[in-house]
Amino acid sequence: MSTRGFVITLFVVAALVCCGTPISGFYLQRKDKADEPGMRAAGEAYLDAAVRGDNGAAYDLLCAADRRGRSRADWDATASVIVDPTGFRVTDLAVRRSSDAPTQYVVTAEVTYPGHPSREVQFHLRKQDGGWKVCGPPPL
Repeated sequence: MSTRGFVITLFVVAALVCCGTPISGFYLQRKDKADEPGMRAAGEAYLDAAVRGDNGAAYDLLCAADRRGRSRADWDATASVIVDPTGFRVTDLAVRRSSDAPTQYVVTAEVTYPGHPSREVQFHLRKQDGGWKVCGPPPL
């Protein structure tokens, strides 16, 4: 490679590092904002089903891995012995990226219970079947 070719290659690499990193960060932030309405809707639908005591609707909102690991009857039996929440408020939506793990989509909510203090819960979401599904939900 000639000296001129080396300088041009070095310039291109420097330009990509200097400009590409901020541009990709801007793109990812915009993409995250575009995901938030769907994340919020899925989180609220799951929590709303829990407040209504509609275990079947909550089960339908689970991701495939959670549905494979537990039958609808088992889900219903487990959910029916837990104190039903009376309300909720979604407090945060987060997209967590890591270089050594898949991107995590997290909903945080404050859940209220009859005669008990409210509690903060977090659960993960995953895009499946054309929509957001709840994965590994904590017991409400």
